Amino acid sequence: MIFNTLDATETSMRLERQDLITFEPELRAAMSRFLPFSSYGLYFPASLPTDMLVADSQGGHQIFPVYHAQEKKALLPLHRHGELLGVFVARGVRGRVTKTMLHLWSCLCGQIMDNLLLHKKTRTDPLTGLANSICLEETLSREIRLVHRGLWPDTPISLEDGISEYSASVGLICLDVDGFSRINELWGYQFGDIVLRDLARVAVRVAPEQAICARLREDTLAICFSGATTTKCQELASALLREVGKMECENKINGEKIALSVSQGYVTYPQDFHGRQLRKSVREQTGLMLEKAARALHNAQEQGPGRIRAFSGILRESGVVLEILPMNRILVSLGRSVDAREGQRFLVWSSILDSENRALPEISTPSGRKGMSRVCKAEVQLVEVRGDTSVAEIILLHDPGSSILPEDQLTILRTGSRNEAGEDVEDQAFRDAVLELQLMTSREFIKQWVDLRQQYGRFSLILLHLEGVSNETESVDHADVERKMLALATLASDKLGPRPVMGRFSFSTLACLIPEKSAADLHPSANDLIRTAGEVLLCPVYAGMADYPFLAYSKADILDNCRKALEHAMMLPEPSAVEFCSTSLTVSADRYFSSGDIYSALEEYKTALLADELNHLARNSLGVCYARLGKYPEALAQFTAILNQNPKDIMASYNQGHTFLKLGEQDRARQAFLRCLELDTKHVFSLIRLGQLAEQDESLDAAREYFEQAKTMPGGEGLTHRHLARLDLRQGDLEGAREHLHQALVHNSRDALAMHLLAKMYLEQGEDPEIAETLARQSVALWPEQRSFWEVLARALEGQGRDDEARLARERSG
Repeated sequence: MIFNTLDATETSMRLERQDLITFEPELRAAMSRFLPFSSYGLYFPASLPTDMLVADSQGGHQIFPVYHAQEKKALLPLHRHGELLGVFVARGVRGRVTKTMLHLWSCLCGQIMDNLLLHKKTRTDPLTGLANSICLEETLSREIRLVHRGLWPDTPISLEDGISEYSASVGLICLDVDGFSRINELWGYQFGDIVLRDLARVAVRVAPEQAICARLREDTLAICFSGATTTKCQELASALLREVGKMECENKINGEKIALSVSQGYVTYPQDFHGRQLRKSVREQTGLMLEKAARALHNAQEQGPGRIRAFSGILRESGVVLEILPMNRILVSLGRSVDAREGQRFLVWSSILDSENRALPEISTPSGRKGMSRVCKAEVQLVEVRGDTSVAEIILLHDPGSSILPEDQLTILRTGSRNEAGEDVEDQAFRDAVLELQLMTSREFIKQWVDLRQQYGRFSLILLHLEGVSNETESVDHADVERKMLALATLASDKLGPRPVMGRFSFSTLACLIPEKSAADLHPSANDLIRTAGEVLLCPVYAGMADYPFLAYSKADILDNCRKALEHAMMLPEPSAVEFCSTSLTVSADRYFSSGDIYSALEEYKTALLADELNHLARNSLGVCYARLGKYPEALAQFTAILNQNPKDIMASYNQGHTFLKLGEQDRARQAFLRCLELDTKHVFSLIRLGQLAEQDESLDAAREYFEQAKTMPGGEGLTHRHLARLDLRQGDLEGAREHLHQALVHNSRDALAMHLLAKMYLEQGEDPEIAETLARQSVALWPEQRSFWEVLARALEGQGRDDEARLARERSG
């Protein structure tokens, strides 16, 4: 005999009306398997429809499907345990419908609701009611994909403002209860479960409306929300820390109360991603984002209870000295896992603890601030970056009488280029070859760089990078790397002309200075060197080249220019030598743009155009930057300049049309969008813009034609439903509008305007005000500047008798 014992947390999970909207794609797919229909809608009546109530043999009533033959419309109740959650309305139902079929539909609807509950359980943590890790990863991947579509300035969406299908950024906060294992040991695991449930409720209350709160594992929770910046993540984490500090969890057995604190770590995308990390697949970026948030959380826990740490802050101020190494080097706690790079420089400070692990006393600075009485001991530079640690070389001792000790702390001085000295190898022949080539160590090269560049009025600098020799998380074979670097230096000496000045720039990078030659003169030789080195060393070799004079750059800037050229080369699919040029500057500017630094990107694009005024990609991106800053005449001048040289540039044509719209010149905008369609008949964004212009001119049929055409194009379906719903509303087709709005939310769960319009429809048609409130709250969270959104929220609250909250909502709208 088998006894099924239901767990209390399992049986408490139930379907809510909001779940029908959340799982609408699954609901539609399940219905379509047994019921063919042309369109559908979801209704949330405030009371049971009388035509769906059928008397049963016990004198009560059952909820039963209804079919209207003349309208070919079926109403299927979505209920569970006698509670009606909603009504699925299928229109355009084909075939003959009998009572037997209605009874069958009723049974199938019950099974569908059971399956939806099971689906909810697979995405929900049973203890806290939050999303589980699977659901979080899916959400995070979706948000990253939305960010990535508008990440670069060469996409039409880069000019959009207000609400959009795309997102500018996404943040992830991980939080962990301090001392949770101790709570379980002292008060029991059941009490620990109560603590987690209380913490989950606080997290949901504090988190933004559109955020996803999840339980990752044990006592680790996470909050994922779109539009997040470092500042917003810090503010949310601080607010959560305050609210958790107010919690008092009481053990009902002995009446004992405990205060809680949480450690938190957060990461933002794309701000905390760099270089090749931004080119990885969405799946890889999702995993990397979770890993970075976990590292930030771990670092916060190491600092003590109740701490908050940004991922970017680990590198900036959380490094410590782990070990003192021979040859004037130290081992530090910063590695590739926290985006450390060779060449970054740090200041070394005395530990905040004394020799007996006591905190140092605070002192008052001349400015009146309080701070630890720490001493700045030295300046160091990372020379070999590993997985979780790095080897750093001591560049300068600030006080020769103060030695660097383990547990001393690091703060970043500046992010620089990759620099590292060569390792010594116990091989006389090796040392003789180094002397023969006059190959300088990293320290020697950095010291000599200032003097070398002043000796020549014209010179080129090349950085040669061995790919893959320092990517391992474990210790690498230093002797093998040294021999490869020596072989590379030998080849460089042969290929780049007589006696180039060479030095180690980093553990896996060689610097070569060639006097009296330009980068263009050396380019063929450098490419030949790359090919030969790849064959001889059996690993890819990349080269970045820069020369002086170049534009208005000083001699001191050439090293940074060369680094940018090397980063440009390393983004190419095949190993090659790249001259620092307009394209390198465009790549550098794109990096600024993707991280949200519009002003730095704008200046870099300008410089790219000084290097090559025919660089249309840079000019288009410059126009996008101007548009982002609201400087529409300047943006228009850039797009027009491109079209004067290349009238078939569709990107510039669309951006020009968009800018005309911002300037209120609808006719010229229409001409620009029509020109885009002449160049590409499937240009979705131009079709949508033309539809909007037709709608403004009251040509509703023409507008619908444009929107319907855009809907059939690749990527167009998710963009057009909101516009079609707006047309339906203007033409009085409420059911069509409802269907399109539901479809808009299926394709983009953060469509604030669709949420607002749907909430407004629910209220106007007397449906459940609680569902309207949920949608209205999400819409104001996504677009709080819209007063009409707050008004609908206030009406939804009034519909539930919550007049005080409604008044506050109206006050919030201004």
